[in-house]
Amino acid sequence: MFSAEEFNNLPPLMQAELVLQEGHYLHHRIKGWCKIDLYWLYDFYVELWFFYDLKSIGLVRALTSHSALEPYLETIHLKVKT
Repeated sequence: MFSAEEFNNLPPLMQAELVLQEGHYLHHRIKGWCKIDLYWLYDFYVELWFFYDLKSIGLVRALTSHSALEPYLETIHLKVKT
């Protein structure tokens, strides 16, 4: 198990594999040319940014602040630890 900070220091390929194998898909949003999937992994949220072709991952990041969840708050209800 990793903390969000440790996860963000892993190589991107390992991050994506962990999220897809062990994460729990929650929701998605569209931003420009990307589809962004939100996952719950261990005890933090992670975004997978897919390029328009939906096959290539352009970014993986663990969300380390509550403000990073704001784009999702209008469309889903998330329980945020304070």
